[in-house]
Amino acid sequence: LTSLNSLIREDPELASRFLQHMSKIYRYVLQHKDQSLVSVATELGFIKNYVFLAKTRFANALTITFRVSENHLERTIVPLTLQVLFENAFKHNIMDAEKPLHIEVYAEDEYLVISNNLQKRRTVDGSNKQGLENLKSLYRFLTDRPVIVEEASDTFKVKIPLI
Repeated sequence: LTSLNSLIREDPELASRFLQHMSKIYRYVLQHKDQSLVSVATELGFIKNYVFLAKTRFANALTITFRVSENHLERTIVPLTLQVLFENAFKHNIMDAEKPLHIEVYAEDEYLVISNNLQKRRTVDGSNKQGLENLKSLYRFLTDRPVIVEEASDTFKVKIPLI
């Protein structure tokens, strides 16, 4: 809402588009709050609205690439999985135009992979370290395949089992 408030004065047309995407996000949350699973296609449609808001806020400090093949789009994941992982990347990494955060979403075997370049912040405000643990716990109830977290010196990946 703070970003929207700033945009209203600076760029009313962009503020209007921002609000439209924001309302789609809110609608998605309300429509899917009681569902345990959604299709990857549905979740990608949702996260693209979220990406619009993030790109408006972070501009050239953020790049996001989606490479999910057609045969993976009807598989399912837990609603809001991608938002949790994107927020995790935003919260834990340095982002600026000189050192942009690159997030890539793609399917690999039986997993949806969310990968980002690692640019760790020294301190993270408001982190309770529960986001990934909650996702792991949630997916344990739905599948025998675990959520896989891989951290290398320059990359952080989370692999979400496709159901």
